[in-house]
Formats: sequence, C-alpha cells, structure tokens
Amino acid sequence: MALLPEQLQIAAAFGYTPATEEERDMPADTSLCNRKVEIIDGWPCIKFNGSLYNVPTTEEVEEWVFDSVCFTPDENEVEPDDPHSWLSILGLI
Repeated sequence: MALLPEQLQIAAAFGYTPATEEERDMPADTSLCNRKVEIIDGWPCIKFNGSLYNVPTTEEVEEWVFDSVCFTPDENEVEPDDPHSWLSILGLI
C-alpha cells in the first residue's frame, strides 16, 4: 500500500521522497542493521529469537515510519521505538 495523501503531505514537509513503485517491493536497507544479515534465496534475513525472518520490504518500512505501530520479526505489534521492532533492528530508530 502506498502512502496515504496525509502521509505524503508529512513526507513533503520533511523533504522525504517516497519510494518509487520499483523500490517498494525491494528489501529494506540493512546497512545499519544491528543483527547479522544472511542472504537466503536472494533475500536478506535476520535471526530473531532463534528463527530466521525475511527483512521487510521498503514499502512496509515506509508505512511503519509514518504509523504509530510497527511489527517485530515474529509479527508482534509494538511501538516503533521498541527494541524488537523492525525499525529498531534495521537501525532506523
């Protein structure tokens, strides 16, 4: 799902350029990730609580940045700044 019109206005106010259609389906950037990243079947993965999880797409991360909730790799809904949230794990918060 692309950003909502209200989110696009917020993005513009902060000088953020939303992901392009092509970028949305790509894995999120892992350059700041606080865990070891493994590539499995061409997709980056991290180990969390003993299991491997695919890194979310750029579109998923973009939505969480503009929302008040985020998910952990094992799909628990948490605050974006929770240490187990994808945003924290990816080093974005």
